[in-house]
Amino acid sequence: MGSRTLSPATKYIQSMKIKNSRNNIAVLDIGKTHAKVILFDAIELEELAVFQSNNNILGDYLYPHFDVESLKAFIIKSLSALSKKFSVDSIFTSTHGACMALMSKGKLALPVLDYEFQGPDQIKEEYDEIRPSFSQTGTPRMDAGLNLGAQLHWQNKFFSDDFAKVDQILFWPQFWSYWLSGIAASEVSYASSHSDLWDIRQEKFIDLNTYGIDTNVKYPPLRSAATILGPLRKDLAHETGLPENTPIYCGAHDSSLALVSATLNQPMPCTILSTGTWVTLFALGSNQTEIPEQPGLMISCDCFGSLVPNFRFPAGKIYENLLQKQNKNVVEVSNVETSDITLINFENAERAQLGYKKSNQEINFQDINTLELEKIISRILADQTLTGSQIISAEGPMICSGPFVNNQVYLNTIKQNWSSNIFCEDDHLGLCKGIASLVTK
Repeated sequence: MGSRTLSPATKYIQSMKIKNSRNNIAVLDIGKTHAKVILFDAIELEELAVFQSNNNILGDYLYPHFDVESLKAFIIKSLSALSKKFSVDSIFTSTHGACMALMSKGKLALPVLDYEFQGPDQIKEEYDEIRPSFSQTGTPRMDAGLNLGAQLHWQNKFFSDDFAKVDQILFWPQFWSYWLSGIAASEVSYASSHSDLWDIRQEKFIDLNTYGIDTNVKYPPLRSAATILGPLRKDLAHETGLPENTPIYCGAHDSSLALVSATLNQPMPCTILSTGTWVTLFALGSNQTEIPEQPGLMISCDCFGSLVPNFRFPAGKIYENLLQKQNKNVVEVSNVETSDITLINFENAERAQLGYKKSNQEINFQDINTLELEKIISRILADQTLTGSQIISAEGPMICSGPFVNNQVYLNTIKQNWSSNIFCEDDHLGLCKGIASLVTK
């Protein structure tokens, strides 16, 4: 068989030499709510230390934005603590999606926008007219700043003087690898994740002229997530106590990194279910990438550049919002049947509601006791997850992680309707195992 028959993941394995030496990776896991520094033994596949901090949003300038300086201080403090007790052999950056840094001569030209801010919706209709089609990008239209193209268009229009200084766009993982190494790069799993910035068919960036942005603004060169960009900057080595030759990897989108271990080590097809604020389903090994646009659907690239159909909705946020509507004074059991209920507006956490299937009339939560309501919501969210799995033709063994793994009603509903085995694993472990698989094979 010629090499043209091999998948990108298989080619990747064959192109890398297995490293048998120690490899303690400091993983910078910057989530939307919390930031973590995890020291992970990539050979024994175990966590050696974990530091955590809040990922704060500031509202002191222009618009709500991430507290970059506090994150830098947290990372330096954590790496310094690690250097005193462990050998740190490399650093890998992983972050949540829908975030980018607009740079001017190596420094931030504008604050790093919080994607939950509704500002970009000010020109929603205008943006909808210019954004590329779903068939070209695999990107669904999402609210606020969840599409990076919407962020760019809004910032360029409303902060034109500051935006005029922008010369480079760094995706969020690569902002941190740039800060650590001084070397700028881009990476495909982040570029293609609900961004409106990546052409999944032509495998290239969408021209920024689409959004009225000057041709002087560039993306850094594309690199694989496991590319070593360079060593740790000397000043950071001095501050943290780490060796100056500590390698800094390019980094990638957290959801895509959670797919790597299964991609390399599991028979295909395989399904990944990640739960939390968002439930995300990935159909690994699927050839179904010509799916019509519909709510919750996305087609994105994994860390190897392969197209992966996936489905997502803000299940964790919906769960919290709906539970707040409960009437704690009701004690009798309701006669509401889950089979009679549907989840309306499931793609938007603030507008989502439970309604009767026959009438679409919203359910009166005042008549349902607390215990019964929690079970109903859990079953409905599980039903929506299963519907999403059908949309993306997900099949094979399912690997689950995140908070809903501990929700027995949710998990049992999935198990009762899934034809293959279901495995549950620790959320951190899935991410770190993916990174370990990338850098040791």
